[in-house]
Amino acid sequence: MKKIAILSLSALLIIGLAAFQQPKKPKKSAKSTAKKESTTAPKVALSDKAYDVKFDKTFHDFGKVSEGEQVETIYVITNIGKEPVLIQTHEVQCGCTTPSYSKEPIMPGKSTNIKVGFNTNGKLGVNNKTVTITTNGGKHELSFKCEVTEKAKVDPIEPGSPMKIKTN
Repeated sequence: MKKIAILSLSALLIIGLAAFQQPKKPKKSAKSTAKKESTTAPKVALSDKAYDVKFDKTFHDFGKVSEGEQVETIYVITNIGKEPVLIQTHEVQCGCTTPSYSKEPIMPGKSTNIKVGFNTNGKLGVNNKTVTITTNGGKHELSFKCEVTEKAKVDPIEPGSPMKIKTN
């Protein structure tokens, strides 16, 4: 009788411990984690060159805009080389074109924006402008086109001029 009680108690103890045990998490295979990492990383084909970049576009057409408007576009530069790329300087044709960009190095596989603004004041007609960006990998030309039309003429009332008001 004692043996049955000890065996029953032992069985209850084993079942009780098994019930409170933490469930084991299945191990992920190396293949499945490698797949996840590659899908979340940006797909940039790196070149064999040390300093190499590509742009999402090198030309932008603003179309028709009214004189006096300030327009801007963004060019995306991606480092496809093996070394960090640094934008060193820029050249513009006139002061009406203003590029802005980060002074931080662009790491391999990463991108940054170059924002180019154009002030249309006094620039009637078709304007074709270029911005030359110099990096530690060479010179790169970005261009844009903008057709500036004359502002609508407004006939303002001069201060102090008499206004005629009709009365019945």
